[in-house]
Amino acid sequence: MRALIVDDEPLSRRAVRQLIATHADVEIVGECVDANEAMTALRGNDVDVMFLDVRLPSESGLDLARRDRRELPFIVFVTAFDQFALPAFEVDAVDFLRKPITQDRFDAALDRVRERMRLEAAAVVAESQTEFAQRLVARERQRDVVIAASDIDYIEADDVYAAVYANGRRHLVRESLDSLEQRLDPARFTRVHRGYIVAIDRAASLRRHGPAWEVVLRTGATLPVSRRRHAAIKEVLLPPKKNGSLD
Repeated sequence: MRALIVDDEPLSRRAVRQLIATHADVEIVGECVDANEAMTALRGNDVDVMFLDVRLPSESGLDLARRDRRELPFIVFVTAFDQFALPAFEVDAVDFLRKPITQDRFDAALDRVRERMRLEAAAVVAESQTEFAQRLVARERQRDVVIAASDIDYIEADDVYAAVYANGRRHLVRESLDSLEQRLDPARFTRVHRGYIVAIDRAASLRRHGPAWEVVLRTGATLPVSRRRHAAIKEVLLPPKKNGSLD
């Protein structure tokens, strides 16, 4: 595991360095004092996890974490302030460590990083064995949730993330809708709007809503259909007349 330490306090960087030293499988590839240095280090190194202070000069650690998540490694926040815990998990942090950090608590955070790495590696292996993604991984507080593609009803764009609706729940995945559209099987999923992807077998009907169109799912949810996509979506969602289950 390759780690980057980002903290403007030398004593805090040293404390994290000493905690890491007890783990033979972790290599420190750099230490930075602010977000700009961190981004430079990330571009020049293969980094798996970033131990990131919240309060940094000029740009906060939270601001850094809100950048395009595809460019960033896993993040473990290290701070003296409890009030940043909720915002930290909202940006998909693996863990949130409050200073001063005990060895046991630090070890638990590293175990979480290892588990996230294992899950992502397993997903890569699974996808290498099939053309399209069979599962997605969402982070929820302090655990990872694996979502089977077959359980997904629809996916909604949420800034640089995607909200996946499956089994009556909403899961936030750190991946854009454009990326998911490329990775999901087009025989099972289709883009109905710039903000939505729908599982084709979850669609119950395609109907007018004023001057526009919308897809009604079997769950009762309704999703807008963009005007320019309507003709193509009608071809995908409407079965032959003899099957006539859609309007």
